[in-house]
Amino acid sequence: MRRHVPPTHELTFGGLLRSELIKLVTARSLVVLLIMVALCTAGLSIPVAFFTDPEAQQSAAEVLPTFVNTTLIGMQLSIFLIAAIGAVAGASDFGNGTIRLAFGAAPRRTPVLAAKLVAVGGVSAGLVAVTIFVTAVVNWLALTPGPMGTPLTDRTTILSLIGAVVATAGVSVSAISLGCLLRSSAGAIFAILGLLIVLTIALMTVPAEVLPSAISRHSLGMAVTTLLESANDTGRWLGAVAALTAWSAALAGGAVLSMRRRDV
Repeated sequence: MRRHVPPTHELTFGGLLRSELIKLVTARSLVVLLIMVALCTAGLSIPVAFFTDPEAQQSAAEVLPTFVNTTLIGMQLSIFLIAAIGAVAGASDFGNGTIRLAFGAAPRRTPVLAAKLVAVGGVSAGLVAVTIFVTAVVNWLALTPGPMGTPLTDRTTILSLIGAVVATAGVSVSAISLGCLLRSSAGAIFAILGLLIVLTIALMTVPAEVLPSAISRHSLGMAVTTLLESANDTGRWLGAVAALTAWSAALAGGAVLSMRRRDV
Protein backbone atom coordinates (compact mmCIF):
# COMPACT_ATOMS: atom_id res chain seq x y z
CA MET A 1 0.00 0.00 0.00
CA ARG A 2 1.45 3.32 -1.04
CA ARG A 3 2.07 5.85 1.71
CA HIS A 4 1.11 9.46 1.16
CA VAL A 5 3.93 11.88 1.78
CA PRO A 6 2.75 15.49 2.12
CA PRO A 7 4.71 17.97 0.00
CA THR A 8 7.21 20.17 1.73
CA HIS A 9 6.60 23.89 1.74
CA GLU A 10 10.02 24.86 3.00
CA LEU A 11 11.35 27.86 1.11
CA THR A 12 14.45 27.11 -0.94
CA PHE A 13 17.67 29.09 -0.65
CA GLY A 14 16.89 30.71 -3.99
CA GLY A 15 13.57 31.89 -2.63
CA LEU A 16 15.20 33.26 0.51
CA LEU A 17 17.77 35.04 -1.63
CA ARG A 18 15.10 36.65 -3.79
CA SER A 19 13.24 37.70 -0.66
CA GLU A 20 16.33 39.40 0.78
CA LEU A 21 17.03 41.18 -2.52
CA ILE A 22 13.45 42.44 -2.66
CA LYS A 23 13.68 43.75 0.91
CA LEU A 24 17.00 45.41 0.13
CA VAL A 25 15.78 47.31 -2.93
CA THR A 26 12.42 48.26 -1.40
CA ALA A 27 13.72 49.54 1.94
CA ARG A 28 14.08 53.28 1.35
CA SER A 29 16.74 53.78 4.02
CA LEU A 30 18.96 51.04 2.58
CA VAL A 31 18.53 52.29 -0.98
CA VAL A 32 19.52 55.80 0.13
CA LEU A 33 22.59 54.44 1.90
CA LEU A 34 23.60 52.44 -1.19
CA ILE A 35 23.29 55.56 -3.34
CA MET A 36 25.39 57.46 -0.82
CA VAL A 37 28.06 54.74 -1.02
CA ALA A 38 28.33 55.20 -4.78
CA LEU A 39 28.33 58.99 -4.49
CA CYS A 40 30.99 59.03 -1.75
CA THR A 41 33.23 56.49 -3.48
CA ALA A 42 33.25 58.42 -6.74
CA GLY A 43 32.28 61.94 -5.63
CA LEU A 44 35.14 62.32 -3.15
CA SER A 45 37.78 60.71 -5.36
CA ILE A 46 37.22 62.12 -8.83
CA PRO A 47 37.44 65.84 -7.89
CA VAL A 48 40.73 65.16 -6.08
CA ALA A 49 42.14 63.55 -9.21
CA PHE A 50 41.09 66.49 -11.39
CA PHE A 51 42.70 68.99 -9.04
CA THR A 52 45.90 66.95 -8.70
CA ASP A 53 48.64 68.16 -11.02
CA PRO A 54 51.27 65.45 -11.62
CA GLU A 55 54.77 66.59 -12.45
CA ALA A 56 55.30 67.04 -16.17
CA GLN A 57 58.30 64.71 -16.30
CA GLN A 58 56.50 61.79 -14.65
CA SER A 59 55.71 58.79 -16.81
CA ALA A 60 52.39 56.95 -16.70
CA ALA A 61 53.91 54.25 -14.48
CA GLU A 62 55.26 56.86 -12.04
CA VAL A 63 51.78 58.33 -11.61
CA LEU A 64 50.38 55.00 -10.36
CA PRO A 65 50.84 55.70 -6.60
CA THR A 66 48.97 59.00 -6.95
CA PHE A 67 46.32 57.25 -9.02
CA VAL A 68 45.76 54.59 -6.34
CA ASN A 69 45.60 57.09 -3.49
CA THR A 70 43.10 59.36 -5.22
CA THR A 71 40.91 56.45 -6.33
CA LEU A 72 40.61 55.05 -2.79
CA ILE A 73 39.98 58.34 -0.96
CA GLY A 74 36.20 58.01 -1.11
CA MET A 75 36.28 54.52 0.39
CA GLN A 76 37.45 55.96 3.71
CA LEU A 77 33.89 57.22 4.26
CA SER A 78 32.00 54.68 2.19
CA ILE A 79 33.17 51.79 4.36
CA PHE A 80 31.25 53.23 7.33
CA LEU A 81 28.11 53.51 5.20
CA ILE A 82 28.61 49.87 4.19
CA ALA A 83 28.79 48.97 7.88
CA ALA A 84 25.53 50.80 8.56
CA ILE A 85 23.79 49.05 5.65
CA GLY A 86 24.83 45.63 6.92
CA ALA A 87 23.85 46.36 10.52
CA VAL A 88 20.39 47.63 9.55
CA ALA A 89 19.79 44.81 7.04
CA GLY A 90 20.80 42.19 9.60
CA ALA A 91 18.70 43.50 12.49
CA SER A 92 15.63 44.96 10.77
CA ASP A 93 13.74 41.66 10.45
CA PHE A 94 14.07 41.07 14.19
CA GLY A 95 12.85 44.56 14.96
CA ASN A 96 9.68 44.42 12.85
CA GLY A 97 8.92 40.77 13.50
CA THR A 98 9.14 39.54 9.90
CA ILE A 99 11.90 37.14 10.94
CA ARG A 100 9.12 34.85 12.22
CA LEU A 101 7.86 34.43 8.67
CA ALA A 102 11.36 33.67 7.41
CA PHE A 103 11.96 31.07 10.12
CA GLY A 104 8.55 29.57 9.44
CA ALA A 105 9.43 29.19 5.77
CA ALA A 106 12.98 27.96 6.51
CA PRO A 107 12.98 26.20 9.89
CA ARG A 108 16.70 25.37 9.71
CA ARG A 109 17.43 29.12 10.10
CA THR A 110 21.03 28.99 8.87
CA PRO A 111 19.95 29.48 5.22
CA VAL A 112 18.15 32.67 6.32
CA LEU A 113 21.45 34.15 7.52
CA ALA A 114 23.29 32.84 4.46
CA ALA A 115 20.76 34.52 2.17
CA LYS A 116 21.23 37.83 3.99
CA LEU A 117 25.01 37.59 3.71
CA VAL A 118 24.94 36.74 0.01
CA ALA A 119 22.26 39.29 -0.94
CA VAL A 120 23.37 42.31 1.07
CA GLY A 121 27.09 41.55 0.99
CA GLY A 122 26.99 40.72 -2.72
CA VAL A 123 25.09 43.88 -3.67
CA SER A 124 27.38 46.05 -1.53
CA ALA A 125 30.57 44.50 -2.91
CA GLY A 126 29.24 44.60 -6.46
CA LEU A 127 28.25 48.26 -6.14
CA VAL A 128 31.69 49.19 -4.80
CA ALA A 129 33.43 47.14 -7.50
CA VAL A 130 31.55 48.92 -10.30
CA THR A 131 31.98 52.35 -8.70
CA ILE A 132 35.69 51.79 -8.08
CA PHE A 133 36.14 50.71 -11.70
CA VAL A 134 34.38 53.79 -13.06
CA THR A 135 36.28 56.03 -10.64
CA ALA A 136 39.58 54.43 -11.64
CA VAL A 137 38.95 55.03 -15.34
CA VAL A 138 37.98 58.66 -14.82
CA ASN A 139 40.89 59.31 -12.45
CA TRP A 140 43.40 57.78 -14.84
CA LEU A 141 42.18 59.99 -17.66
CA ALA A 142 42.38 63.00 -15.35
CA LEU A 143 45.90 62.26 -14.12
CA THR A 144 47.70 61.11 -17.25
CA PRO A 145 47.30 60.66 -21.01
CA GLY A 146 49.11 57.31 -20.66
CA PRO A 147 47.74 54.00 -22.00
CA MET A 148 44.56 52.82 -20.27
CA GLY A 149 46.06 49.39 -19.67
CA THR A 150 48.97 50.68 -17.58
CA PRO A 151 47.28 50.17 -14.16
CA LEU A 152 46.49 46.58 -15.11
CA THR A 153 50.19 45.81 -15.46
CA ASP A 154 51.04 46.89 -11.91
CA ARG A 155 50.51 44.36 -9.11
CA THR A 156 50.31 46.99 -6.38
CA THR A 157 47.54 48.83 -8.21
CA ILE A 158 45.51 45.68 -8.85
CA LEU A 159 45.80 44.50 -5.23
CA SER A 160 44.88 47.95 -3.95
CA LEU A 161 41.66 48.11 -5.97
CA ILE A 162 40.75 44.51 -5.16
CA GLY A 163 41.42 45.26 -1.50
CA ALA A 164 38.66 47.87 -1.47
CA VAL A 165 36.14 45.28 -2.67
CA VAL A 166 37.41 42.67 -0.18
CA ALA A 167 37.13 45.21 2.65
CA THR A 168 33.57 45.99 1.60
CA ALA A 169 32.58 42.33 1.60
CA GLY A 170 34.23 41.67 4.97
CA VAL A 171 32.69 44.68 6.70
CA SER A 172 29.29 43.89 5.21
CA VAL A 173 29.37 40.27 6.42
CA SER A 174 30.56 41.36 9.87
CA ALA A 175 27.87 44.05 10.21
CA ILE A 176 25.07 41.75 9.05
CA SER A 177 26.22 39.10 11.51
CA LEU A 178 26.28 41.61 14.35
CA GLY A 179 22.79 42.74 13.38
CA CYS A 180 21.48 39.18 13.59
CA LEU A 181 23.44 38.57 16.80
CA LEU A 182 22.36 41.71 18.65
CA ARG A 183 18.92 42.01 16.96
CA SER A 184 19.11 45.79 17.20
CA SER A 185 20.03 48.15 14.37
CA ALA A 186 21.40 50.80 16.71
CA GLY A 187 23.30 48.25 18.78
CA ALA A 188 24.79 46.62 15.69
CA ILE A 189 25.87 49.97 14.23
CA PHE A 190 27.58 50.95 17.48
CA ALA A 191 29.19 47.52 17.70
CA ILE A 192 30.63 47.48 14.18
CA LEU A 193 31.85 51.08 14.50
CA GLY A 194 33.38 50.17 17.84
CA LEU A 195 35.28 47.30 16.24
CA LEU A 196 36.38 49.47 13.32
CA ILE A 197 37.39 52.57 15.27
CA VAL A 198 37.39 52.30 19.07
CA LEU A 199 39.04 48.87 19.38
CA THR A 200 41.66 49.76 16.79
CA ILE A 201 42.63 52.97 18.57
CA ALA A 202 42.63 51.25 21.96
CA LEU A 203 44.97 48.48 20.76
CA MET A 204 47.32 51.01 19.15
CA THR A 205 47.73 52.83 22.49
CA VAL A 206 48.89 49.68 24.30
CA PRO A 207 52.72 49.51 24.48
CA ALA A 208 54.38 46.78 22.42
CA GLU A 209 55.90 45.37 25.62
CA VAL A 210 52.41 44.62 26.92
CA LEU A 211 50.65 43.64 23.70
CA PRO A 212 52.51 42.44 20.59
CA SER A 213 52.02 44.78 17.65
CA ALA A 214 50.96 41.83 15.51
CA ILE A 215 47.69 41.66 17.46
CA SER A 216 46.80 45.29 16.83
CA ARG A 217 47.75 44.91 13.14
CA HIS A 218 45.20 42.14 12.78
CA SER A 219 42.26 43.86 14.46
CA LEU A 220 39.18 44.32 12.31
CA GLY A 221 39.71 48.05 11.92
CA MET A 222 43.41 47.80 11.10
CA ALA A 223 42.77 45.04 8.55
CA VAL A 224 40.20 47.23 6.80
CA THR A 225 42.52 50.25 6.95
CA THR A 226 45.32 48.22 5.35
CA LEU A 227 43.05 47.09 2.52
CA LEU A 228 41.94 50.66 1.82
CA GLU A 229 45.52 51.83 1.33
CA SER A 230 48.06 51.22 -1.40
CA ALA A 231 49.15 47.57 -1.31
CA ASN A 232 52.88 48.27 -1.32
CA ASP A 233 53.58 45.30 0.97
CA THR A 234 52.03 42.12 -0.46
CA GLY A 235 52.63 40.17 2.74
CA ARG A 236 50.87 42.77 4.84
CA TRP A 237 48.01 42.88 2.33
CA LEU A 238 47.57 39.09 2.50
CA GLY A 239 47.70 39.26 6.29
CA ALA A 240 44.93 41.85 6.29
CA VAL A 241 42.79 39.67 4.02
CA ALA A 242 43.32 36.69 6.33
CA ALA A 243 42.51 38.75 9.44
CA LEU A 244 39.35 40.20 7.91
CA THR A 245 38.25 36.74 6.80
CA ALA A 246 38.78 35.38 10.31
CA TRP A 247 36.83 38.25 11.91
CA SER A 248 33.97 37.85 9.43
CA ALA A 249 33.84 34.07 9.92
CA ALA A 250 33.88 34.41 13.72
CA LEU A 251 31.05 36.95 13.76
CA ALA A 252 29.02 34.93 11.24
CA GLY A 253 29.54 31.83 13.37
CA GLY A 254 28.28 33.70 16.42
CA ALA A 255 25.21 34.80 14.49
CA VAL A 256 24.52 31.20 13.41
CA LEU A 257 24.67 29.96 17.02
CA SER A 258 22.43 32.80 18.19
CA MET A 259 19.80 32.17 15.52
CA ARG A 260 19.75 28.43 16.26
CA ARG A 261 19.54 28.65 20.05
CA ARG A 262 17.50 31.78 20.75
CA ASP A 263 13.77 32.07 20.32
CA VAL A 264 12.42 34.75 18.04
